Amino acid sequence: MEENKKKAYLTINYQALLDIKNSGEFSRENFNQVFRIAHVFHNLALFIIEDFEGFDEDKFWRNVSGLERDFGLTHYRTLFEKVNREELLH
Repeated sequence: MEENKKKAYLTINYQALLDIKNSGEFSRENFNQVFRIAHVFHNLALFIIEDFEGFDEDKFWRNVSGLERDFGLTHYRTLFEKVNREELLH
């Protein structure tokens, strides 16, 4: 995997952790959203450590699509594309 993509995945993983940390008090809806974010991103950290060996990008992005659909969380894909693109320009 290209270094720019690796950095983009690391960036969105960090953003997911920030989102969980800053989620505030847990309503039922908020709990469901935080649980789903954790579920989608928990393996990404392991794949980052393992230098993405065995990482299934399509499966990951299908799971992110569920966050987009169910909670309107489009910022992960947008951030990924921004970081990936910026790295390509340098």
